[in-house]
Amino acid sequence: MNENDKPEQLDENAIVALRRAKLAALRERGAPFPNDFRRNVIAGELHAEYGEKDNAALEAPRYACASPDA
Repeated sequence: MNENDKPEQLDENAIVALRRAKLAALRERGAPFPNDFRRNVIAGELHAEYGEKDNAALEAPRYACASPDA
């Protein structure tokens, strides 16, 4: 591969500037990295409820969906 075959690469300063510009645009639209995740259980509760179950029990479907063709 010679010099003409390499894809053009931006230098590090240009990449940082581009990322900052994108972040500024995201901030204008609201929170750029929203943290709206709220947990409803903690790991200990999950282990207590599901820790003794085998894979088959964990992977079994819990809900049945009606077929649109039915």
